Amino acid sequence: MPVPTKQRDLIDPSALRVLITGYGPFRGFPVNPSWLAVKPLHNRTIHSLNAHPRPVHITALQLPTSYAAVLAAAPGIHARPPALPKSLDPSCVPAPPPRGGYDLVLHVGVAGPGAMRVEQRGRKHGYNSPDADDELCPVALDGAPPVRGFGKGYEEFPDEMYTPVDCAKLIEYLKDMGISDVVPSSNAGLYLCEFITYGSLAEAERAAAQGKKETPVLFIHIPPVEQPLSTEYCTEALRRTISWICSQW
Repeated sequence: MPVPTKQRDLIDPSALRVLITGYGPFRGFPVNPSWLAVKPLHNRTIHSLNAHPRPVHITALQLPTSYAAVLAAAPGIHARPPALPKSLDPSCVPAPPPRGGYDLVLHVGVAGPGAMRVEQRGRKHGYNSPDADDELCPVALDGAPPVRGFGKGYEEFPDEMYTPVDCAKLIEYLKDMGISDVVPSSNAGLYLCEFITYGSLAEAERAAAQGKKETPVLFIHIPPVEQPLSTEYCTEALRRTISWICSQW
């Protein structure tokens, strides 16, 4: 579906560009809570928190909850210009990506009940649970038992990768703004959420190694709806997160 001309014209050419992703259905979630929280931000323009605020345009993208989809999407997300896959949600048509790449990529997924979790780390291996398509992660290395995770094409990257975002300061800001149900985490669960965290961080670093700007990447877990946080609470927390991060670079 082509992007309407009006939508193209609405993006301020000076705006920072942000991509935020949520996941599609899986297991007990016919509608993924992460997408419920992310979707209201699609095509919104907010502002950074600098002394001279900059406009920030947000594109939301719904991805399948599958290893194959993440492996296919991550390189394109960080390409120059980005090449986005088709969104699972046909009502959210992505705006034309910025030629120089996004200024922030924020991934969102659902975890168990409780606070929102700001994930600081992605691990390369250990993805042993089947995805929403009942498919296992590819085998990364020879051996018994098999090691599943990132293999061919990711040999140069370390076993763990960390977000460049100062998570402690982000959480402090969110709490100051009344978003109290948020905590740091270094265990994103070795499932699709951590899988996209590692893959996206690696692809951002790969782009930087080629002389292109390194896009900051962050993953945030939200709880199921009303366990205990509402979708609106999570959406507002994500909006404030984007504004804060876009003020740091």
